[in-house]
Amino acid sequence: MADPAAPTGAQTIDRGLRVLWHLAEQPGGASLATLSRDLDMNRTALHRLMETFRAHDIVRRDENKRFHLSYGLVQLASHVDNDLHRLAYPVMAQLADATGGTAHIMVPTSEVEVQAISVVEPRNAAVHLAFRTGHRHPIDRGSGGVAILAARPPSDDDSEEVREARRLGYALSFEQIIPGVAGVSVPLSTPTPMPEACIGISLVDRNAAGRAAPLVVEAARELSSLLYAHEGGR
Repeated sequence: MADPAAPTGAQTIDRGLRVLWHLAEQPGGASLATLSRDLDMNRTALHRLMETFRAHDIVRRDENKRFHLSYGLVQLASHVDNDLHRLAYPVMAQLADATGGTAHIMVPTSEVEVQAISVVEPRNAAVHLAFRTGHRHPIDRGSGGVAILAARPPSDDDSEEVREARRLGYALSFEQIIPGVAGVSVPLSTPTPMPEACIGISLVDRNAAGRAAPLVVEAARELSSLLYAHEGGR
């Protein structure tokens, strides 16, 4: 009879992913005992899992025997939509510098959430918003999610914000995700197999959103053209 504590198959993958997401929320790392307690996992099976992750540089263990995410994950992540990241960076940097806001690319991760997969901060702004790549929020809140919804075929369930974004060609939001922050986002036209996406800007000056909107629209147009040109040149 198989050891019920030994994770196998899909159960192993599920447990492994739970560990990685948990470590992502522990900036100081976590010991094996803490992980076992917090995730309600068998300590022996968890030890085997962590040793496998260490062998592939997915996690590392410090001198205090606390586990942290490691750089193998960075190498893996660098291959996710690599063309989108590479082509988007100069467009995002130009947009960030021109508006004094933080530029970002967002994609839907489910029917209810969007995630920032690339973030570029302005180089010369006296004050700007800083947030991390990987930030998630509900798809129906904030300009990024609304812009993605506005690019989809019209639906009777569309909110007024989505309908307005579809009419304007861009989505605006004020303090929906972060207090004091305004957002402007425009959906991207992306070739297959790239995901739905939008480019946007987050601003600490609410009054700057209207002035920034045409620049975000132009950035979306430029990046969409680059994506299709690159795909056609393969």
